[in-house]
Amino acid sequence: MTATRPGQPLSCTFVLPWYGEQVPGGAEAEARLTAENLAAAGVRVQALATNLSGLGSDWERDTLPVGETVENGVTVRRFPVAPRDAARFDGLNMRVLAGAVLSPDEERDFYRNMVYSPELLTHIAAHPEQGPFFYIPYLFTSSVWGPLIHPAKSLIIPCLHDEGYARMAAVKRAMETSRMVCFHVPPERDLAAGLYDLGRTEPVIVGEGMDTHWTHDPERFRQDFGLSEPFILYAGRKDPGKNTPLLVHYFLRYKAEGRGPAGLKLVLVGNLPADIPPGGEAHVLDLGFVSVQQKHDAYAAAEVFVQPSLMESFSRVIMEAWLAGTPVMVHADCPVTQGHVLASGGGLAFKDYPHFAECLDYLLERPELRAQMARAGAAYVQGNFSWPVVVDNYLKVIETVSAEPACEPTTLERALAPRRPRLASGPAVHQMVPDFSFGDAIGNDALAIQKTLRSWGISSDIFAHSIHPRLADKARPIEEYAKQARPQDVLLFHFSIGHPVADLLPELPGRRVLRYHNITPAEFLDLCNPESAARARLGREQLRRIAPAVELGMGVSDYNCAELSEAGCPATATVPIVIDTSVLATPSDPFVAQRFDDGRPAVLHVGRLVPNKKIEDLIKTQYWLSRLVPGVRMLIVGGEVGCETYAEGLRELVDRLAVPDVHFSGHVSLAALMAYYRRADCYLCLSEHEGFCVPLVECMHLGIPVVAYGAAGVPGTLGDGGILLERKEPQRVAETVARVLTDPALAAGLRVAGQERLQRFAPARVAADLREVLTSRLGLELAP
Repeated sequence: MTATRPGQPLSCTFVLPWYGEQVPGGAEAEARLTAENLAAAGVRVQALATNLSGLGSDWERDTLPVGETVENGVTVRRFPVAPRDAARFDGLNMRVLAGAVLSPDEERDFYRNMVYSPELLTHIAAHPEQGPFFYIPYLFTSSVWGPLIHPAKSLIIPCLHDEGYARMAAVKRAMETSRMVCFHVPPERDLAAGLYDLGRTEPVIVGEGMDTHWTHDPERFRQDFGLSEPFILYAGRKDPGKNTPLLVHYFLRYKAEGRGPAGLKLVLVGNLPADIPPGGEAHVLDLGFVSVQQKHDAYAAAEVFVQPSLMESFSRVIMEAWLAGTPVMVHADCPVTQGHVLASGGGLAFKDYPHFAECLDYLLERPELRAQMARAGAAYVQGNFSWPVVVDNYLKVIETVSAEPACEPTTLERALAPRRPRLASGPAVHQMVPDFSFGDAIGNDALAIQKTLRSWGISSDIFAHSIHPRLADKARPIEEYAKQARPQDVLLFHFSIGHPVADLLPELPGRRVLRYHNITPAEFLDLCNPESAARARLGREQLRRIAPAVELGMGVSDYNCAELSEAGCPATATVPIVIDTSVLATPSDPFVAQRFDDGRPAVLHVGRLVPNKKIEDLIKTQYWLSRLVPGVRMLIVGGEVGCETYAEGLRELVDRLAVPDVHFSGHVSLAALMAYYRRADCYLCLSEHEGFCVPLVECMHLGIPVVAYGAAGVPGTLGDGGILLERKEPQRVAETVARVLTDPALAAGLRVAGQERLQRFAPARVAADLREVLTSRLGLELAP
């Protein structure tokens, strides 16, 4: 068969569990509206669905007639569902929700007893010419098994959430098998990239279409419901899944503290009754289900719209609030909604109650800022999610896939047959991490190395003693390594602190390589964290035992390699940490950015508050620097968990010396970190022990001049990319930093030097270093 011939009208098919105006649900409404807008643009659109009427219907009873209809320009074919074992599905579903991993047979039972129509999938198998096929949303049987039928013509619109379903092996197979995965926004794509190998498919951003031409009348809403007081608004389903109980709790606490304008209320609209504590009805109004026009009027009448949900793949309601002229507040733990806010400048994100109250105070006290944010949000919607923009995105995707060779008809049985695992022909290169932690620099390094190895066709798994739940699909239990390792396989063992697993390394099968990230000297930790100090001492003892037992030591810096040699390692090679600089493009947290947006100079330090970082020397430097550069701030960004007594001592030092403008941020989000970076005029590091020091590379990438004390691994990382201090008397350090802040030519020269030095840590350069180690030092044969 051939691809679609030039001149033929474009065509496509949407595949989903249920379809129609009568079907509730965000993904279902999105699919229907997208199909109708594509049909209006001249595309021949078909929808394939079961004869059920939605998520809340009886999955075992026919609701809609089987057969073909035409609905608003879209040809709709509905198929019957197969009999199901509801008890079997419910039991498995509870386990998935609890985070359990199902076996392959259990997963097959899960989807067989979900919403399953063999006739629908058989129709797809017999009619490849009806592609490309858009499968939506990701978690139903049609979207998990359907893409396996004609992978080259399959596109998934996942509407992805960070939940147990997303980690199922069958979902991973579907995502990595399909021709494209179509995302609403970049944060949704980024979530998928952490779960699946998107290098096996093509991720694209298509957005979600919004009607931008509706009208609203705030006074009409107030009259309809007798509201004269100011209010904040929530619209949507009112249940724990949308986090509305938390919103009610926060707002009642806010009112109990006497904050906000007189009479301020929280208004809730949408289906399901809200759970309002006794006495809370005076401040929280649940209006239930309202008409579409009343909802639009409510957006316009509200002071602020609040979206507390943690699991959103798009969130139409915040778009509608912006279009009605209202700013939004979203939960900082929802990457998608926070991404909307950061990209648009249309609101603020809150992390906890104190932040919620502070953000709400900030907005309620500034009507002009609220109007400015709403305009920015509306412009964001118009530019990214209006129907002309989204339809154009879909047309490009349809044109691309339609022009590619078509598929031959197949059978459902053949498409769903289990795959036989391919056996690796050459040596594998596996990695072992004692503790595989989410967001940890060592875990990120292991994942980056694995991605590089797999791109070269090398089999590579990560094994760990303890695995963070969010990384459960990224690593395997450490006990499984010995069961599969062959003598020719290579094991990279990541080592940074004492751990019982390290003592097993000399006896593990395969060729052993020690990936060394350095160990903080225990004396820095003795007073503030004796447990960590003990682990550091154990690590140093283990290093002397295991270094002679490996074939090669691979340090992240020359400094680390020197320690490996001193410990008895027979040979060493430097391969720096792979740093994903793409995350440095994350938009800034507007709350942090506005807080320090007054033109005053700022000096930054990023890192945990631990004694080896010598934060006290930063404070002493600020004492002198504030006298040389009036108004200068010292921004100290990092958490203090594990060293709380040290952190308290630092604050006491600030008070005792009366040092002005020292700001401790605590642990912050990536968006807040980027706001601090972008506000910095100089980066200052006075640490006395660093194995590598990632913030130096991040500053070079962002064009921030760097001044650093030349201790441990810092000189090897900074090189000629900044000013290296041989000594660090606070008054002399302050004089150096003052020159950077007051001499534009010096600062510009340091930025250029940083950019030149940055080339040493470019991902391609580090990948070349790794390849050199594997080929020249270990003798592996890699394809060009």
